[in-house]
Amino acid sequence: MNIRENVVTVLRGAGFESEELTDDQRLAEDLDIDSTELVEIVVALEQHFGVSIDADAEGGFRTLGDLVDCVERLLSAGVAAAVGS
Repeated sequence: MNIRENVVTVLRGAGFESEELTDDQRLAEDLDIDSTELVEIVVALEQHFGVSIDADAEGGFRTLGDLVDCVERLLSAGVAAAVGS
């Protein structure tokens, strides 16, 4: 299972259907995710992937693709740090 599929799995756990989760879906406008729900989703992603997501540092998330890109980047950075240590 790839990272995108895992992000979709986490979102399905938050009550979304797979069919409505495309990379260009806007979180607020298309999926009706408010700031509280977004925090809950970020926490669920952190727990699922074992990463720490600083949404402010990331500049916010507008689309599902933004969430996937962030997790991919954090996981890649973690692998790079582990290899370099």
